[in-house]
Amino acid sequence: MLAAFTLPAFAANQKDIEKLLPLQSQQQSHVDLSNMDLRNYRFPEQKFDLQNANISHSNLSGMDLKNLNFSGADLSYSDLSNAHLENANLSGANLDHANLNGAQLGQANLSGATLSFANLSSANLQKSNLSSSILTCANLNQADLTQAQFASAVISGATFVNTETSDISGYQSVIDRQMNCTG
Repeated sequence: MLAAFTLPAFAANQKDIEKLLPLQSQQQSHVDLSNMDLRNYRFPEQKFDLQNANISHSNLSGMDLKNLNFSGADLSYSDLSNAHLENANLSGANLDHANLNGAQLGQANLSGATLSFANLSSANLQKSNLSSSILTCANLNQADLTQAQFASAVISGATFVNTETSDISGYQSVIDRQMNCTG
């Protein structure tokens, strides 16, 4: 006897992708892409500005998001695991509770970003700007922070197990209030 099983689809939802098509031709302020599965959508480099966009609770895992402008965007609770965000502008972005496990963030601008409770384990943050960012209770285990800038960053309760911290700058101005981040 054969049984039929339905497997869940892991591709982007076509309805979500169709919502993006009109945005390519005209730039809208405060774009709402929240709660969407965008994994198969291709953001046209330097033609798509996501400044101040609401992308919270969305799935962008594994996507190529290099050089895009996410400044001031809400990416809280989003899945950005294994995403390519090299040279992306994430200044002032809300990345609270975001999954950035294995993300490529080399030379990204994360200045003033909030990353409270974010998972940055195994992320590549080489030469990234984390100045004035808030990393309260963030997981930076096994991340690569080589030559990253940390001036005035808040790292209270963040974990750094087996983290590469060679040649980081601005660490003397980091704020660490030694808080407990468990439940």
